[in-house]
Parts: sequence; C-alpha cells; structure tokens
Amino acid sequence: MASSTIILSNQTQMSYTGDKARGDGFYGFADGLHTVSFHVTNFTGRIYLQATLLENPTEEDWFFIQLQQDTAHIEWDNESETLGTSFIGNFVYIRTVVDRSYLIDQNYNPSVHGLVDKVVLMI
Repeated sequence: MASSTIILSNQTQMSYTGDKARGDGFYGFADGLHTVSFHVTNFTGRIYLQATLLENPTEEDWFFIQLQQDTAHIEWDNESETLGTSFIGNFVYIRTVVDRSYLIDQNYNPSVHGLVDKVVLMI
C-alpha cells in the first residue's frame, strides 16, 4: 500500500528541522523503498534528510541519508523546481532539515531566501 505525506512546508526561519514522519520500517515493509519530492520556489539553501532506526529516537539517534552521489544534501541558489529522489532503507522515521547557516544574511526574508513549498514522502 503506497501512501504520501507532506513532511515539511515553509517556516519563517532561516534554518529548521521538521517533525518526524513514519518511514517504511515503521510499518514493517520489507523493501525499504522511499521516494521524496522537494518543491521549492526561488529557494536558496540546502535541504537534508535524516533517518532513524529507533521507535523513540533522541537527537543523537538521527543520521543523514545520502541524497546525491557525493553529498547528503541538495543545494539550490534562487531556484524554483520540483525534484524527486528515491532511496532504500528500513527507516522507522524520516525528517527534513533546511540549512541556511552558511549564508551571510541570517535574517529570513522570503523574497531573498525563497520558500520550501513542501517536501513529500512516499512509501
């Protein structure tokens, strides 16, 4: 049974972490297949996905999922697009991290930094 859930939408902060969302491992599915779509508008920043194998994770129990061949993040520079990627792992929970800490201007302005319209998880 496939399902999709919006796991993150825009917040009025420079950097933030979304709430945990149930991954494939939560339901006991054996294939571990996850697909995520990122929907951004004029977005500048990096987005990471983190996962955990535990039902009651602490902050130390989260690890980064490799999203591209050589990095654990996807980076945009004032871009608008919808981008999808798939990965495999029997992750119990998944969450999204928006990081703009590397930018000089740390005062959030949607006309400068853009928006994360949504991040959708499909399992």
